[in-house]
Amino acid sequence: MSYVLLIIFPLVLGASCFLIRKETQLVIGVSVAALIVQLALVLTVAVDQPVRLLGLTLNLDPLGRLFLAGFPAVTALMALANRRLPHGEHFVSIALIIIGVASAIVVLLQEPFVVALLLVSAGLLSVLAIVDLPTGAPTLVEPRVIASALKYLVLMAFAGALAYMGFVLITIYRPGISPDQTTPRLVLALIVVAFGIRIALVPFHSWLPDLVEDASPMVSALIIVVLNTTGLLFLISVFQFFPVLVADNERGLQLLTWAGALAALIGAFLALVQSCPRRTIGYLVVYNAGMILFGLATTTTMGLAGAVFEAFNQMLTVPLLMISLALLEQPDGRPSKAMRRDMLWRWPIAGSGLLGSGAALVGLPPWSGFASKMLLYEAAARDTMLLLLLIGATALALLAISRLARDWLIGAPDDQPAPETPLLLGTTELDLPPRRRLAPEPFIAALVVLTFLGGSLAIGLYPQPLLETIADVIRGLTFVRVEG
Repeated sequence: MSYVLLIIFPLVLGASCFLIRKETQLVIGVSVAALIVQLALVLTVAVDQPVRLLGLTLNLDPLGRLFLAGFPAVTALMALANRRLPHGEHFVSIALIIIGVASAIVVLLQEPFVVALLLVSAGLLSVLAIVDLPTGAPTLVEPRVIASALKYLVLMAFAGALAYMGFVLITIYRPGISPDQTTPRLVLALIVVAFGIRIALVPFHSWLPDLVEDASPMVSALIIVVLNTTGLLFLISVFQFFPVLVADNERGLQLLTWAGALAALIGAFLALVQSCPRRTIGYLVVYNAGMILFGLATTTTMGLAGAVFEAFNQMLTVPLLMISLALLEQPDGRPSKAMRRDMLWRWPIAGSGLLGSGAALVGLPPWSGFASKMLLYEAAARDTMLLLLLIGATALALLAISRLARDWLIGAPDDQPAPETPLLLGTTELDLPPRRRLAPEPFIAALVVLTFLGGSLAIGLYPQPLLETIADVIRGLTFVRVEG
């Protein structure tokens, strides 16, 4: 019953919020309360106690519980930030439904065929959020937004078809009857391509920078945090339930480690050469996807711990990146055509959130990404070239963050306030041009930014509890190779 409630509750609340979607403040309040209840439900569900329902096996392992607790917590903070940020009329209801679908995916990981279909369904829901418009918006959806939504939909459907095909092949594979290893290698290739499309891995990454550039920042954060992370959990469960994919593919896994390192390097380089802040952020997430794939492909305790920790770090940093970006893009009292290169001084909390989240994503101390990156470097230490590739990718990503800060955050203002003009004889203050008043940072959104920054800093300074939780789960995985 607890598993069913975990899935049904956010779906029902999402449908309820759809009915009252025009009451923005009420919907946000209801959604935040519902997400807090969802978090409490996750924490009360018993771990590793599988049940059968309608012929399906439902179970929640400690790793799934960790991320299922993070999803509503992060989404609730994003909903609070939306009180003062533009967002789609249906964003809250779609977000709750996606949380429900993600909960179903996590508790049904032992049913790969069903999960593959649910991931495609979640992609369809995400398209509705991408093309959504604020309540009463006078304009129609722009063609670029529609193009990004269609690209995402087609790629997610293709990824689901590849994954489904792979499960069919691995189900009919019989090692004793088919002595060759063609089927496991082919299945591994199909599953990895499907996974790469879902998390925007090079060369399947084009949808993510387009999405970040064209869609609402909160929608991009929701897709990256919830759906990409469930894709990671899905791949780990596939390796766990079909260990032949790992045991009989030593060479293939070695190629995947190189593919992950090269994908991280290419993503970081593409982030460095971008002039648009949104596309820079999108390619930084692509860089991070390559790092995650590298950790998974090592199939070692150190590499897997680094990949899972990095996914958790991404769950904190990407919403912080997007909220900070959305704040910095808001009107601040200056003319619309004025170049705003000094936003760190104008809005220090949002500017600090963008810099801090970028540093956490790259892995600078003392932020949360430092511990995960160190685990990945340690996993790569046995191969000098792999280690150099990862360090080079991180260096390029750091240069991209530095360039973004220089060009957009800490530059000199292009519209210096005019000096105060003294009153002349025969004139009054009414005859003077109106004084420009720069708008302050929205209080609630700034508070959300500080909360994310504090969480990332706390995990970076004291990562041991999270590391121990992840390590306990990884030690129980049967496909992990013994290091030594």
